[in-house]
Parts: sequence; C-alpha cells; structure tokens
Amino acid sequence: MAHPVAKPMTPEEYLEWELKQQTRHEYVNGYVYAMSGVSRRHSRVSMNISVSLWPFVTRKQCRLHQAGVKLALKSIFYYPDVMVACGPEPKNPYYETGPCILVEVLSPSTKDIDLREKLIAYRGIASLQTYLIVDPEYMFVRHFWRDAAGDWQQEDITGSGNIHLTCLEATLTPGQIYQGVF
Repeated sequence: MAHPVAKPMTPEEYLEWELKQQTRHEYVNGYVYAMSGVSRRHSRVSMNISVSLWPFVTRKQCRLHQAGVKLALKSIFYYPDVMVACGPEPKNPYYETGPCILVEVLSPSTKDIDLREKLIAYRGIASLQTYLIVDPEYMFVRHFWRDAAGDWQQEDITGSGNIHLTCLEATLTPGQIYQGVF
C-alpha cells in the first residue's frame, strides 16, 4: 500500500464503495489502498494454514476466512490472509470484529505494514489471542500470543516447533504451514 487510490471517505462510504469494486481495497483512517495480487507460494502457505485449522474451527463452531472477509477496527478495514473468529457474528456480513487468530503472509508490497502497522493495530484487539506473521520465502514464522495474564509474548519459529492456538485448543507446525512449498 503506497498511495491512496480514491478521495478520503468515511467508513460507511468505503463499505458501500468497496462492494462495487472488482479489486479489494483496505481502508486506513479515511484513505483507501488497493490490494496487490499474491504469488502462488503466498497463496499455498495461506491455504495450508486454512486447511490445517479447518477441523478445529468446525469442532469449536468458529468461522474461518481466507483473505476475502474484512476485519473491522475503529477506523480501519484490513483483509487478513487468514482470520478465525469464535464470538458472536457481527451484523454486517462483509466483516468480522472479534477475531481470536489473525495471520498475515508476507508480500514484498505489504511486509513493512504487516510487521509494524498491523502488529500495533492487531495487538489492540481485545479478542485476539494469536497473531502469526509468516514468510513464504523462508521457513520463518513470527508467533505473537497473549499469555494467561493477557500480556503479549513473541517467539520466532524456524524449521520446527509447535504454535499453540489457544482459542482453538490446537497446534500448528511449520510442516503444516509449508507443506509442498519447500
């Protein structure tokens, strides 16, 4: 996201405008930014995560979204690569407001935003328990999670290890994330 693609809008104007667009756009504090396409590797990593989470999501009666549903924050609408929400459904069918897991798969055009802006925004979501930043080019996952006291912790995982997903009572491994990629 480099430059806004439309005049500043209110969140309501953005939501109405976005429904008519052929490409996806994120909304940050009044400004609209076009989303770029992703590589096959990026897509595969995102799909691997979704497929691995699906049995746990259905067992817990949660909702799993892959890049097509917006996350609504106060004055921001993002499209996370993978999102799990287990609480009540929002009234608007085009976004979630209370995810427990968010995943961003890095792209050259969004890497800095995922590592800084989204990290700050996501850590402010009361319902969020896990945020994963996944590099599709190297076997590297930055795992952020809330501990029992509600404090954010961080672990960098390379090669092997378990990523505990509290809200799903599940574990994800780099082997599952990168299956067929390396």
